[in-house]
Amino acid sequence: MKQLVLCSIACFVFFCANAQVPFPTDNAIWVNTEYYYVFNPPNPIPDLDLNNVDNYCVNGQDTTIQSNTYTQVFYCGDAYKGALRDDNGIVYFVPADSVDEYLLYDFNAQVSQVLEDVYVGNHFGEEFMLQDFTVQQIGTEIIGGVSRRVLWADNFRWIEGIGCETGLFMEPWTNISDYEHHLECMSVNGNTLFPTDGTGDCLLTVDVASVERTQFAVYPNPSAGNATLKFGAVQTQATIRVLNSLGQQVDSFVATNTNKVEIDLPVNAGIYFLNVTTVDGMAGNLRIVKH
Repeated sequence: MKQLVLCSIACFVFFCANAQVPFPTDNAIWVNTEYYYVFNPPNPIPDLDLNNVDNYCVNGQDTTIQSNTYTQVFYCGDAYKGALRDDNGIVYFVPADSVDEYLLYDFNAQVSQVLEDVYVGNHFGEEFMLQDFTVQQIGTEIIGGVSRRVLWADNFRWIEGIGCETGLFMEPWTNISDYEHHLECMSVNGNTLFPTDGTGDCLLTVDVASVERTQFAVYPNPSAGNATLKFGAVQTQATIRVLNSLGQQVDSFVATNTNKVEIDLPVNAGIYFLNVTTVDGMAGNLRIVKH
């Protein structure tokens, strides 16, 4: 009997120490931000110019999809974004206007485990891609007064009950183009949990109309060979030159009356640059890796 009691106590302590922190279903806000690099020569370190903000909210509204119960996610005070469900540490997401469920996070994953077909939103509109991630390290952090499991998946932290440090749905990998993403703030029940504990709800706005009209971005990055070059607005005419790491042109083409272009990168793996110019006199250089 004594041995049984000791075993029960040990199991109880282990369970409590590793208790899961579920994703919030009510009174939670995630603020995702996008910054563009602004270079000021001769200073080699660029400034960050806030370009876009997405505030996501859950407010306790449930929905049933394919017999599963989900929590609805909205652009705060605005349109429906999709729905989340937390299945004992595995978080799934169903985008708006869809019934297909995608893996968003797996906080039960182990070191070296490959998480396949993870939902990744990009920083333009509702488009998304599915990406594989390898768990490289696992730890715990005290956030909001509770111990949370933290996974380093391809060098970025996924925090139990909070999300990815680069945004709830945004690109969780190193940006090597001219922009970067952040989970600027996350709060539950009026308490800020990320980036540091505090009080108050998270909300942020930006006057996007004041941002330069033409911006460029390329995704996925790195790429297996095919990539999409996205413009911030429809371009009457844009010339795209593909350069290798030596600055040698390997391809060139013209796009007309479009806001995005599909690009086939050269066969050889390596670093390439997309030199973009428009008839309006705008120009940009994007760096992309072919693996």
